[in-house]
Parts: sequence; structure tokens; C-alpha cells
Amino acid sequence: MDSYLCLFLVLVSDGFVTFGFGVTLPDNEAAALKEIAQKLGATGDVARYFNEHPCLNGGIDEDENTKLLCNCSYENNTVCHVTNIVFKRYNLTGSLPPEFAKLPYLQQIDLTRNFLNGTIPAEWGRLPLINISISGNRLYGKIPRELGNISSLLDLGFEANHLSGPIPLELGNLTSLLRLYMSSNDFTGELPDVLARLTNLTEL
Repeated sequence: MDSYLCLFLVLVSDGFVTFGFGVTLPDNEAAALKEIAQKLGATGDVARYFNEHPCLNGGIDEDENTKLLCNCSYENNTVCHVTNIVFKRYNLTGSLPPEFAKLPYLQQIDLTRNFLNGTIPAEWGRLPLINISISGNRLYGKIPRELGNISSLLDLGFEANHLSGPIPLELGNLTSLLRLYMSSNDFTGELPDVLARLTNLTEL
């Protein structure tokens, strides 16, 4: 087959999904993206972004509301990993997928102002996240203490939901945190003293 006709084929072999020009995405990450799209209730363009060669040309970067970015610099620029997922104001009506934890290089989850319900997955505490923004949804339940394991977090926002229970003491471990948004929920109890450890915090 003419090599020029193969540039945009998607091939699966040896545990990788291969895009044009020999760039690959591990097949476990490709499978995770499909699971995530299903859990989010993604349809139309959003579903397509998750399912069709998402790392081609570095990913999707349409505007501040729409990003699915990859870092393709691994193994001499032949292997990609998903790093940023931003779908704001898309009327997503599903739930927050625990399957984000299957993207081990993920740094950003921003699903602000959708109609997502359910709870915050404790599995996210295993990720090297820098930003989590899930504000303006219909989330309920407690903040999982496992979020306190994400030492890389700089921004954490979950205001304007229906979250309840006490603020977990483990949030005091997020000493790199710059911004923490928690208003307009149904929390109970006092703000824990351990938040005083967040000496880099500039917005609360």
C-alpha cells in the first residue's frame, strides 16, 4: 500500500494504538478514553474527540472550553500520553468517571458547568493532577480523603454542587495548592485547622 495513504490510518499492535507518522498511544489509555466518554454521557463532537485518534497532532485544542491534549515526546517522540481533558459547558449529563485514573500522565480535569451527577471518585487520588475543576454540576456525597494524596495539585474547585459532610483533614496535605473553591455546597462542621498548612494558598 502506498505510504502516503497510510498517514492517517489507526492501527493497533503490541499494546499501542498507532496514528499517522508512527505516533502511538498505549491501548489501555485509548480504551480508557472510550470508557470515560461513555460515563460522561458524551455525544456528538465530544464523543468523537474521545474515540477518534485523540492524540493526532498533539490532541484537540479548540478554545478554553474544549481541550483533549497529549504529550507525544516520549520514546523519541513516538509515544503519546493524555495530559489534559477540558470539556466545559457541554451539557454532559453522566457521572464522573473513575476511569480517569487509567490515564497515568493526566494533569488536568476540567468539567466545569455541566450536569454531571454522582460522587467524586476516590481513584483520582492516584493521578499526578495539577488542576481539578468540577464546579457547577450536580455532584453529591463527601469529598474523598484520597484527594489529599495529590501533592502536585495547584487548583481544586468544586463549588456550586451538592457535596456534603465535613471537609476532610487530608486536604491539609495539599501544600502546593494555590486556589481552593468550595462555596455553595452542603458541608457540615467547622473548617479544619489543618487548612492552615496551605501556606501557598492565594484564593479560598
